[in-house]
Amino acid sequence: KSISIILPLYNEAQRLKKTFKEIKKFLKRKTVTYVEVIFVNDGSKDNSDKMIKKFIKENKKMKFNLLNENSILKKNKFGINEIMSEDFIDPFLFDTMFIPFVGVDINGHRIGYGGGYFDRALSSLIHKNDKKPLIIGLGYDYQILDKKLSEPHDLKYDLVATESRILSYS
Repeated sequence: KSISIILPLYNEAQRLKKTFKEIKKFLKRKTVTYVEVIFVNDGSKDNSDKMIKKFIKENKKMKFNLLNENSILKKNKFGINEIMSEDFIDPFLFDTMFIPFVGVDINGHRIGYGGGYFDRALSSLIHKNDKKPLIIGLGYDYQILDKKLSEPHDLKYDLVATESRILSYS
């Protein structure tokens, strides 16, 4: 189930905190798979704009696009083709996910680029052992670290595959 919320606002900083709290309730519902929030700021003079940008940054979630024979691909800022589609897949439907990394700590936790996108996108899967897909990290031997660097929200791999070995963390 998808929900679109359109919020016209003008100098609404006082009410935005309550609005953000209500939006977060929608994001946590299991019956809602996607929430789109469109902020229409009509030239506010208060700090509404800063509050909105902070909210978006803190709640930005990765989407899992569906790739099919009609999909259009477009290069992102890193030169990697991405799917340009409004068709999304719920991560609970995956059997296996291959996720790259910058590094992996000694306990199998993913170290990424610091945006937390994978961690937030997959946070609902972490404690669902019966429905959780097999999460496999892809990288190189030099990216496997011999110390603990994870934080509580960091994604833990089941397996990590490098050019010379497969490591199990389950």
